[in-house]
Amino acid sequence: MPAPTPAPEAEGAEDPAITFTTTDREGNTWDETAFQGHSLTMLNFWEPWCGPCVGEMADIQKLSEDYADKGLQVLGIYSTPGMEADVDAVLEKTGVKYPILHDTEDFDVFRSGYVPTTVFIDESGRVAGNQLYVGARSYADWEALVLELLG
Repeated sequence: MPAPTPAPEAEGAEDPAITFTTTDREGNTWDETAFQGHSLTMLNFWEPWCGPCVGEMADIQKLSEDYADKGLQVLGIYSTPGMEADVDAVLEKTGVKYPILHDTEDFDVFRSGYVPTTVFIDESGRVAGNQLYVGARSYADWEALVLELLG
């Protein structure tokens, strides 16, 4: 399992809250208010052409279902334009039901240069655990991390 990397910090700010505006695949607008009411939000940056990304999505869906009542929300984010049919196929194949959002420059602070990259955000919009998690993980690995971050 790849080692986590420290989360980027905004210049001149300690523990800044994340703000963003984007849309989901149905055109609905999403912003940082999505974090409210959830103890922990998992932002999973993926692409439909990325084998490891697709390979972990069924486990992330199960995690989303298993921990929703404990305050976990999962949001998938992808950026490759013009691949909607491929995204549809991936979501059908993996059984993903959690919201899938379009990437935007508001998420640039989480760029690792690799996918999948995952970051956890607390209810106030701040990075939980102060780390980016680069690379795919198993259900058991994600579950252990979620339990640790949920405290």
